[in-house]
Amino acid sequence: MKKLVITFMLAVVGGNAIFAQTNFHTNVTNLWYQGYKTNVLAIANARLTINSNDIAGLILKAEYDLAFLELDTISNSFQRVIQIGDTITTTNFVKRFEIERQNLLDLLDVFKDEPIPVNELPAEKAKAYIKEKPLPTDLIEALQKDGYFN
Repeated sequence: MKKLVITFMLAVVGGNAIFAQTNFHTNVTNLWYQGYKTNVLAIANARLTINSNDIAGLILKAEYDLAFLELDTISNSFQRVIQIGDTITTTNFVKRFEIERQNLLDLLDVFKDEPIPVNELPAEKAKAYIKEKPLPTDLIEALQKDGYFN
């Protein structure tokens, strides 16, 4: 039953892109850019349901949490990306992760030291719905170049 539900979720959110993973990066970045960010989150969650340590799912979840300022989960999302990212040894990912890892740590400090005022949160969250904003990470592209999705 669980496998059937996951298969259905993948089909609903563009699962063909996941199964044909020849260009996962292009597929998820296009969805994000077109404003289908909840679809990207659904792809992340589907991947994480299959493997809770899936780095692509963790990265996409963290990007969603950041875009929508999901303050209850953002720290955990970032920490999981760092934890699992530290175990990835492929060339392109390692090179890019050195930069992104520090960015994640810096953002964690910012959220801790300078929390967003509650009255500003709705306006800031609304910005996540704006279309034509690129997916802000190169980590998925690095994984693609390393053959992670083949």
